[in-house]
Amino acid sequence: MTTGSIIRGIGVVEHATPEQILAHPEFPTARRVYVSEHAKVYEAAMFPAQFGADAGRVTTLAIIVCQHAGYDPADRASWPTLSYLKDTVARFGFASPRLIDSFVARLVQTGYLELRQQPEDNRVRLLCPTERLLAWDREWMAAHYAALDVLYPEPGFAPPRQRDPAFQAAHARSAIAAFDAIIAMMWSNLEIIFFLSSTSALIILLSLFEMGGSDPESRIREADLVQLAPRFAVSRSHVRNILAVAQERNFIVRAGPRNAYIHLTPHWIAAFDRFIAGSLAQSDLTYRLALRHRAEQACSEA
Repeated sequence: MTTGSIIRGIGVVEHATPEQILAHPEFPTARRVYVSEHAKVYEAAMFPAQFGADAGRVTTLAIIVCQHAGYDPADRASWPTLSYLKDTVARFGFASPRLIDSFVARLVQTGYLELRQQPEDNRVRLLCPTERLLAWDREWMAAHYAALDVLYPEPGFAPPRQRDPAFQAAHARSAIAAFDAIIAMMWSNLEIIFFLSSTSALIILLSLFEMGGSDPESRIREADLVQLAPRFAVSRSHVRNILAVAQERNFIVRAGPRNAYIHLTPHWIAAFDRFIAGSLAQSDLTYRLALRHRAEQACSEA
């Protein structure tokens, strides 16, 4: 049975809850899919502007796409300007205005974003994602729904899994209404906030998980993880710092001769499971909002 979230201006929207997702017998499989799919979209060769991924940049990209999808020339409040972007990203608490300025400039430079003149006010420049950014966003969207598709294959999540551009637009417009719920979910997982905020930190630990780091008998060494640095656009020293903080916070332990082997602790696995369940619950909520949006749009056009 699903329960609902109350969305301002919409009412109750039924969707799977984090508790139901955690209790699902296929959750371990869904977790593996979540890790492998997100590792792909956060690789340096794939991530927009070839930066390392962190919550600030990922949030900024998502909001750019959402605000572009929600743009109404007749409604000035909806115009996707740099100021509107900064105000919205500030609600999430992961990126400073300076970071947004530099990231937006890099996105423009690398062909992921265009600045276009607003026809009604030529002093205003709108942030418009190019097809290059929209294509990445479809892959990112599909990564979220791959794990949900494992849990709930009937009726499944075909539109995002098929990278449907029309669904992408509906999904982006609908996500704006879910921002408050998404923010609450992210900040309810305080134990992993540092790893969300630090460049590629979470994906490095997820890679450790993907390599079998949750097995106490594994033989993964620090050097195996340091070699991931170029894959996720960070330095080797940054990877070492991530591992040091993870050890301080009881997310990893070292064992074996000279403490050469690194293992993820049950504490980390439980914290990450709570985060992934919350993330999937919010994805399911946004999916239901997008379906509702498309149905309402179809009725209005009939």
